[in-house]
Amino acid sequence: MTLSESAIREHYRRAKPVYEALATVTDCPTIGLNDFVGWYIKRDHDDVEAIKAGYPQRGRVARLDRDYDEIHGRLDRTLYAVTTYKTPTAFQRWEPCRYDEAEGTTVWRDEPPTPGYADLRAVPAWGDIDLADDIKPQRGDLNAETQALVERTLDAYIDEYATLYGTRDAVYALDSVGGAYVFGAPEATLPIADHFSDDPDALERVYDEFLDRSNVWLQEAEARVNERVDGAGDVIQPDWVNNKNRQYKPPLSIHADHDAVVTPIATDDVRYELRPFETVDDTLIEQAVRWADDLTRVEHTGCVDSLVATLWPDLYEDHDGWRATLKAWVEAERERERERQRQREAALQRREERLAELDGTLEGRPISPFKEDVYEAVENIDITEIARHYASDAYDTDPNQPRPQFDPCWRHSESGQSCFVDEQANTFGDSKVNAGGGPAKLMALATGIISDADTDLDGEDYWAAVDELRSAGYDIPVWVPEAGSDRVDGGTYDQMPFWAVRKAAVPLEVCPEDAFVDREGENGTYEGFPGYETYSETLEAIEAAGLNHGRDPVTPDEDGADGESESSVESPTSDEPAGDLGRAHLREKNRLLTAKVARLESELEEKSDRIDDLEAEVDRLRTELATVRSERDRLETALKDRESEQKIKQDQESKTNNLSPLDRAKQIIPFDM
Repeated sequence: MTLSESAIREHYRRAKPVYEALATVTDCPTIGLNDFVGWYIKRDHDDVEAIKAGYPQRGRVARLDRDYDEIHGRLDRTLYAVTTYKTPTAFQRWEPCRYDEAEGTTVWRDEPPTPGYADLRAVPAWGDIDLADDIKPQRGDLNAETQALVERTLDAYIDEYATLYGTRDAVYALDSVGGAYVFGAPEATLPIADHFSDDPDALERVYDEFLDRSNVWLQEAEARVNERVDGAGDVIQPDWVNNKNRQYKPPLSIHADHDAVVTPIATDDVRYELRPFETVDDTLIEQAVRWADDLTRVEHTGCVDSLVATLWPDLYEDHDGWRATLKAWVEAERERERERQRQREAALQRREERLAELDGTLEGRPISPFKEDVYEAVENIDITEIARHYASDAYDTDPNQPRPQFDPCWRHSESGQSCFVDEQANTFGDSKVNAGGGPAKLMALATGIISDADTDLDGEDYWAAVDELRSAGYDIPVWVPEAGSDRVDGGTYDQMPFWAVRKAAVPLEVCPEDAFVDREGENGTYEGFPGYETYSETLEAIEAAGLNHGRDPVTPDEDGADGESESSVESPTSDEPAGDLGRAHLREKNRLLTAKVARLESELEEKSDRIDDLEAEVDRLRTELATVRSERDRLETALKDRESEQKIKQDQESKTNNLSPLDRAKQIIPFDM
């Protein structure tokens, strides 16, 4: 990379007409940014309260058109745009901020003013059709066979987009140097924005879902292309992660690793030919302007019907057109949310009733049928303990700050003060990414479950973090859904699910976690109980804990007991002798008890060692106390002797002072001479 700063600056000055043409669809702008980092335009302001709070500037997202000169002025090498086009008001939201020099990031007083899904208007289905990693370095020197394969593969992907949009005319492509970008016509979604213009909630839902569904559909398209084009997967490895603010390199942007520029690809005649930086001329600039004009021209709004029919196929079949389809989908989503809310309220009522039965406390309860009990226990954990002992390389690194600062263990912090704890809210914050959370998220960062504070902690990651908190010694009940409780996917559990029975066995101390065994069921291998008696004892323990499992215990003469596909292997088959089963159970019981005895003996040994250490410490303290007492007694005796001597001397002086002048003279001058 030998390009000079002046050459780069002159290049982007000449290319400005391209970005003017690319910047808007109708009156809807897109974001422009320099070098993947320059999202915002910042200005000084006169908001006294914000300035006093430490936020001397305000900022908003940068528009590719109106802010191009400023973006150009701070460019180092690569210009980026964003795939989606927003409502103009999204670029008018100013928020107080400051720049953290040590961390190299902007810190916002509240939330950063980045546009959301409700701000979207013209939204393309889009993909980053990357070259395989081993081919990227060869770009510009691909052999003829590889280049032909890449071109056939790109043509196949363009075909898939044509299927999605209903016409190849609505598909656009760029050679991104390290691969290619393929777009559907952004204006195809403008009718959706018009249709839901008076319902921002519906608009946000639809655009969010559109991007999710288009990404999934394109992932499926990848499989079709790889099947149709022999060797496609060896040269092309797409990235289907379009979102509300997805960056890409627009036409004539300079690649970060190659002295080459992004150029248009004709979708009706795919040619994959690298354009080195030095070959950029007026003809190429004019070609890029035409491409940008075509992408942003409003002529494919009719493609919305094909998009909805392809991405919502089942609903589309049952409704008359795309409008009715999306309206039905929105209403179904809202009804699902209402039902979930009803379920939450019912669960909350059941939980309150259960708490009343338990005198308002869950302490010491190893299992619970309510997730809220887990959430409450987690949120009650003192986050300062986690920050101090698990999540920091150094804690309270700036005692002058009102909130404890710490050096995070999950990333490098130049200042060592970029994270903080809010003791009142029991949360933490990471100033570098303007994000934070509660005890579970901080433990997830500390243990590597997630690596960035702005990553959402949900699903399996959340429960893994809860397990880490339990491992650290925090008292958190295990969630075990009981019979009659609500399922996540709707409906209720007829009986406690098998995985929950197995999970309950550990905190109820019926079966240690390492005692479960691999078994074969109708759906393959799964982790099961070591014997039918252990399973039945777990059910008894669950009942004793006050939960309804809705299951029958297994007996030796039954083929199955719990109604699950796994259950047939949880119980013995009926043709096995009961005596053998009893002996097998006794052996297993003995093994479990032996393991428990070993664990208790180990704990006893540790505590005995601790007692020995404490007794030795007591002996040392007693010896030291005796020495100190002896020294104290010696000093007290010496003090008494000193006081006695002083008293005798004082008495003598007093006696002398009481003599007459003649007697005192007699003591000095002998008169008998």
